[in-house]
Amino acid sequence: MTALVMQAAKGRLYGGGLEAVARIGGQCRAVWNLFLAESVARYQAEQKFVFYAEMSARLPRLLKEDARLAGLPHRCAQMTVQKLDRALRDCFKSKDKNRRGFPKFKRYADRSDAFSFVGRDIRVADGRVRLPKVGWLRVRGLILPEGADLKQVAITQEPRGWHVSIQLEAPAKTYPAPTLPEVGIDGGTTRLAVLADATHVPHRRFGRRIEDRIRRLNRERDRRRKGSVNRRRTVAKLARLHRAAANRRKDAMHKTTRKLVDTYAGFAVEDLSLRGLMRTRMAGSLADAGLGEFLRTLRYKAEWAGRSWHVHGRFVRSTGVCPDCGHVGAKLALSVRSWACVSCGAVHDRDVAAAKVILAGAVGQVKANLPEPERKLESEVLPWMTGSGSAQISHRGPPSNVAFDVQRQ
Repeated sequence: MTALVMQAAKGRLYGGGLEAVARIGGQCRAVWNLFLAESVARYQAEQKFVFYAEMSARLPRLLKEDARLAGLPHRCAQMTVQKLDRALRDCFKSKDKNRRGFPKFKRYADRSDAFSFVGRDIRVADGRVRLPKVGWLRVRGLILPEGADLKQVAITQEPRGWHVSIQLEAPAKTYPAPTLPEVGIDGGTTRLAVLADATHVPHRRFGRRIEDRIRRLNRERDRRRKGSVNRRRTVAKLARLHRAAANRRKDAMHKTTRKLVDTYAGFAVEDLSLRGLMRTRMAGSLADAGLGEFLRTLRYKAEWAGRSWHVHGRFVRSTGVCPDCGHVGAKLALSVRSWACVSCGAVHDRDVAAAKVILAGAVGQVKANLPEPERKLESEVLPWMTGSGSAQISHRGPPSNVAFDVQRQ
């Protein structure tokens, strides 16, 4: 029996009925603001918040008495207060890495209203979706696999209109048998990723291509009077520009990761501190590259396809380590793109050598050149991995000049 995995599908709503969708979005925004204002007032007076149990108990009476909320589905209001409860709890978590900022009030001018249903509340047909108290709406781009079990549905407002996103459980997509063995991946900013066989994934720089247009629109927005129609139009232009770049980046990401999963039997990656890297001067280029999203997308597709997934330790050297003899050399400056091993004399490309070390280190093959007896580098293997993680794989053959040059169709 094919295992079921969590997936998502998204489409754009259009045609008649969007007025009711906008009304429900505004009502959910009002519920959020109402309870958030009450939480702020109570915290100032009693050092306490209004949490989900109290908010949920008050919802039925509130929906009957407040004329602004007439016709609001109870499920949407309930899931809105669930999100507010989670936001209030997250902003006071003890661990800094899980801590979030205090929730903010929602504004109509932001044009980012949203509400949710559970999967059994909706119906999906060919090119249509039925929402409670709204009816049938036409949808474009929504493709659901056969036998999908709908879990949750989110209706969101974006710069180009209303969209429906469905979280579902269905069999994973089928993938062909790989043609090449496991490969190591070294992420970067000059090139998005370099593989141990010298294959490289280029950094498309979608954000840098629109820098001039964004700068001009930012100046235009600052010249507009706050609250004016022209300012809202400029803000909408900015949002559409950012959304277009994000969509192009996502499209290239999915095409590239699918091609990698179709080609290789497994992947070894480095455990990077992306949050720490975002505090450096490389933050802009790193955000434009989308390295974290690239690794996340590659990981879940590798899991679906049954490919092996290895993680090289965060504090184990990969750059400056010779993949041939294992000698650990001096740290290399970012400007050094190739180097020669002082032990064996081999000349290496900086990124290709690091990818080879990541591959060998993740499966416990590279040995550090230490004073004590030779020992293997530390490695971490995720518990859900499948396949042979300790196979003797060599990537010392002639490098490949293949580049995953993905073009938008």
